[in-house]
Amino acid sequence: MRLTPDQFWNYQEWLFNHWGLLWGLGIALILSIVGFLIGFLVATLKHGPSEGFLQVSKVIGELFTIDIPKMSFRRVFAIAKLSFKEAIRNKVLIVVLVFVIGIMFAGWFLDRNAANPAQLYIPTVLTATSYLMFLMALFLSTFSIPRDISNRVMYTIVTKPVRPTEIFLGRVLGFAGVGTLCLLVFGVMSYMFVVRGLRHSHEVAAVQANGLAGETKKEHNHTHTFTLDETGEGTTETVKGHRHIVRKVDGKLVVLDQVDDLTARNPIYGMLRFTGRDGEEGIGLNVGYMSEYHKYIEGDSLMSAVWRFDGIRPSSFSETLNFDFTLSAFRTYKGDIVTPVGVEVKFRSIDGKVESDRIQFKVKEFLIDQKSIPLKLKGIKDLQPADLDFFTDIAKDGSFEIVVRCLDRGQYLGMAAADCYLRAKESSFEWNFTKGIISIWLRMFIVICFGVMFSTFLSGPVAVIATVSVIVLGMFGWFVDDLVSGKLAGGGPVEALVRLPLQSGSGTELDLGNEVIENVIRGIDKGILYSVAALKYSLPDLYSLETSEFIAHGVNLFEGLLARHLTIAIGYFLMTSIIAYFFLKTREMAG
Repeated sequence: MRLTPDQFWNYQEWLFNHWGLLWGLGIALILSIVGFLIGFLVATLKHGPSEGFLQVSKVIGELFTIDIPKMSFRRVFAIAKLSFKEAIRNKVLIVVLVFVIGIMFAGWFLDRNAANPAQLYIPTVLTATSYLMFLMALFLSTFSIPRDISNRVMYTIVTKPVRPTEIFLGRVLGFAGVGTLCLLVFGVMSYMFVVRGLRHSHEVAAVQANGLAGETKKEHNHTHTFTLDETGEGTTETVKGHRHIVRKVDGKLVVLDQVDDLTARNPIYGMLRFTGRDGEEGIGLNVGYMSEYHKYIEGDSLMSAVWRFDGIRPSSFSETLNFDFTLSAFRTYKGDIVTPVGVEVKFRSIDGKVESDRIQFKVKEFLIDQKSIPLKLKGIKDLQPADLDFFTDIAKDGSFEIVVRCLDRGQYLGMAAADCYLRAKESSFEWNFTKGIISIWLRMFIVICFGVMFSTFLSGPVAVIATVSVIVLGMFGWFVDDLVSGKLAGGGPVEALVRLPLQSGSGTELDLGNEVIENVIRGIDKGILYSVAALKYSLPDLYSLETSEFIAHGVNLFEGLLARHLTIAIGYFLMTSIIAYFFLKTREMAG
């Protein structure tokens, strides 16, 4: 898992420093203007300019003077209750049956020999849950109101003291209640599936003559070697993303349940900078990959990666300072590709006068390399060897630096800001898994809001298509961005249709023998792509609301990130409720 720079922002930074609030207000303002103009145009065609303006103004005025102030939560609850019962009558709980059957047989199709089963099991169940909730939300929300309109039930409702805002809120809350019920079942079953699929223990197979090392029996297609200290306690090596505690109980070695796979680590991230080949401030190298976020340092040189950490509290660490690496290697010559690249690490104070002894190890690619140093350690202070206390000598004010160098000539180490972090006390995996379920609920809620909104002015099948479009653009909007920016070769949809019968590869320039026609095709494609891109930016980015990787990689889902997702869901709820109000109000006036 590689975090992106925006995931380092806390809630306040995202809301105020990185335009989260202004972006939301800007989208709301633009959509309000567009909605007013469309409403005015439709009303003008029916009643003329002056009467059309009065009709639109009346609808807007009644929203703030009548509908919102006189809205009754009792009526909202009554509609929500009816929507809930309607969904149950429509056999929506069949989705639960589908999930149960899927869970029963999912273990057959998951590879127990995977390098890290937790990173396979957890995304599988969370992704399956997410898409099932999308489907359920889609069909629940898009057919209810059109069915009431076709049966003329809606015209009966709007003549009663029920306001359009209450209809929308009741429908959304009722369908969200059904979704919540299903999601609770899915969440409990998913958790049980993951825990029962991964939890296991081993028996000791052999112990060396000195009694301080040994090997376990094979279980879940793997074995572990382990080492013990003088007190008879130790841990196994990390295999398949986990290790076991080994303890001597009543003179007998016992291997306990595993650790490190079902966790919720609390990473503390720092700021990354680089030094050049001369040891002075510099920039990281690009070895040919496109990512400018991921940089490399050269081996056997003065190049280094320096992470600075601030505000570190001793209370977060008891006896050791725990830190993790997820470094990558780039080799420039053929030969021994089995031996890992050497790494050297040291801890130093901000002024550079105190530093720890250097720690050397081999990089573990594609794995989380967990390290720790004691808080009482040896190092150099004022150019003299000394016994150091980490928080007294190196991190006086909670600030210090971690310096990483590559030891092997002709090799390069790659890293980004998130590839080195301090590991504070772990949180509960159960709570972290629950937060992952909450993020799925937020995405389901957004889909329900859009489905109900579209159903207020579109027929059921068309509302389904419109809502599916929101889901597709929300999940795969990055594809549109790549098309607009030119990262993907082959042009837009019109150019692709032209290339198809010509059997022209996307890697070649479009050559029709007529430059004017080629320019016209590219111009039409640009218009289509920019229109889709503009639409995409006004819709929720459902892909960025995906949090299963946090749970799968054992990283505590930041409360600030979850708060951002909640804010986005509330924003789209307000936007869709206003749009739905205007369309329901229009139907009421027409009736």
